[in-house]
Amino acid sequence: MIMDNWFQKFVRIHYGIHLMTSLIIRFGLIGYSIYHDKVYTIPYTDVDYRVFTDASRYVLLGESPYERHTYRYSPLLAIALIPNLKICFIFGKILFSVIDILVALLIRKILIYNIEEYSEFSKTKYLSIEGTEKSINDSKNVRSNHNLKKIKLSLVHDDTLNFIANISIIAWLYNPLTIAIATRGNCDSIAGLLVLTTIFCIQCKKKYFLGGLFHGLAIHFRLYPIFYSLTLFMFLSNYSYYVHPAAVKITSKKTVCKQNEEKRTIFKKKYLMYLIPNRNQISLVLGCLMSLVLSIGFFYYLYGFKFIYETYLYHFVRHDTRHNFSLYFYLQYLTAFIKNVPFWQNILMTLPQLVLIVVISVRYGLDKISFNFGIVIQTIVMVTYNTVLTSQYFVWIMVVLPLCIWQIKMSIISAGSCILVWFVAQGAWLFPAFLLEFKGQNTFIYVWLQGVAFFCANIAILGRLIMNHKPHDFKILKKY
Repeated sequence: MIMDNWFQKFVRIHYGIHLMTSLIIRFGLIGYSIYHDKVYTIPYTDVDYRVFTDASRYVLLGESPYERHTYRYSPLLAIALIPNLKICFIFGKILFSVIDILVALLIRKILIYNIEEYSEFSKTKYLSIEGTEKSINDSKNVRSNHNLKKIKLSLVHDDTLNFIANISIIAWLYNPLTIAIATRGNCDSIAGLLVLTTIFCIQCKKKYFLGGLFHGLAIHFRLYPIFYSLTLFMFLSNYSYYVHPAAVKITSKKTVCKQNEEKRTIFKKKYLMYLIPNRNQISLVLGCLMSLVLSIGFFYYLYGFKFIYETYLYHFVRHDTRHNFSLYFYLQYLTAFIKNVPFWQNILMTLPQLVLIVVISVRYGLDKISFNFGIVIQTIVMVTYNTVLTSQYFVWIMVVLPLCIWQIKMSIISAGSCILVWFVAQGAWLFPAFLLEFKGQNTFIYVWLQGVAFFCANIAILGRLIMNHKPHDFKILKKY
């Protein structure tokens, strides 16, 4: 009880204080990283950060950033980190930390908008008053939309809304992984910011062309947001829908069963109609294409085919033989020097991921209230099934997960168990990986076996999230 009260008091602190506190923590670790790198053999700073800085040096000299071996990012990153050379070496880390704060602000804005929009939608048909539902159409008290806005429902209270929003940003701001990634000098928070900006433009501002521009920029910066394209497209479909919470649980089991008679599936001929674009979808596609064509065309003009290969094509042909979390790591290690690798091997490695992403895109892209949850599980699938998997990829999940925490109805014990399993599985992998990299012991098979266990843990957690995803259950929105 004491812990519960302490937690609630901590969460209810004004979100601005949380933002400042988390920024101070990040700045403190950046300062520590300078000391650590000078004193200890194993550096705190990510090796990629030095790669970014070296690429910036080439840009500063008027040359291609791809002259730096292993630089396989957008030239925008090398340009943005030129102050590493002109001002201070830690400028990039400070930039990534500030971007973390911007990410938290976007998470808060998107989440509040989603809850308020769905609440307003629900009020157009049903009033939730002390656990009962009344049709607004039959209510004599409601005369106009102006009066409707004045109605106070027990569905969402401002205090509760702020509480849930704070929980969501806390999950990002105080996450040890996101803190470490930013302060070590990894740039994945930039991609996360672009993804969230895309969602914000499309969901909250209804600026579909602008959302397309940001989506194209996100794809240019990091390839993985391209997998969200179908989900975004479906979200803007004329067939996308909301479901009334009262319609899900009206008065009797018989009514519920009647409304759920038709089984939902994406395998229907009529669903091909979903691919016929409307005006909003065309705006999204045009914005995305314009952004991609301009950015790719400009940098191709500056740096030639090497830009295309290193930034995009390399990721389709890469075979990372270094140990990583991927289920396919050991297979790639054993076949690294085999010239005639069967074509079907690559197909089997990527097909499960692609099939799941397409199904998730259609299923959750059409459901407006579950759209953000669809983005989350799509990202989990994409990361878990990827042929290369390192710790920085987990940021892709962490940046979107807070958007739908309020829709996942899990007990504290269940949620804690999932988090514990995830960290234990990751820690179990790190031990043989440490022996391999720093002690020179042949632990490849053990690294792979722990990778399999980590894959199973991720799939189990994914299953729990889907099973406990209940966006129409508003019990969590009752005032605390």
